[in-house]
Amino acid sequence: MFDLGAMSAGGLLLLLLGLLIWIVLLVWLSERILRFIGLRTAWGPLDPRNMIGAFLLLTGAIHLGNYGLDLIEQSMSDGANTASLTFPSAFLIGSVAIGVGIAAVRHWQRQKK
Repeated sequence: MFDLGAMSAGGLLLLLLGLLIWIVLLVWLSERILRFIGLRTAWGPLDPRNMIGAFLLLTGAIHLGNYGLDLIEQSMSDGANTASLTFPSAFLIGSVAIGVGIAAVRHWQRQKK
């Protein structure tokens, strides 16, 4: 298990920086997906259908990308295919939900002006 108490101050700082970069990347991708869906369906950025669509697309893309990386890693290490397609972690689901929510509010405020 991951133990925060055993990490140094520099390690924790890098962890927080990585988390911040991850959220900024998710917000940027979410804004693009919300805009893409909104242009084709005329749904507003705060429309639940638009937000759920962006959430599902991002979660699926990240999840399948992670599975693909697991397959590549397995094929390069021992050749056995032991990678399995499992349900995403709570961290992944939570970070995508935060990213989509922030992006929807930012996109809505830009449209309002």
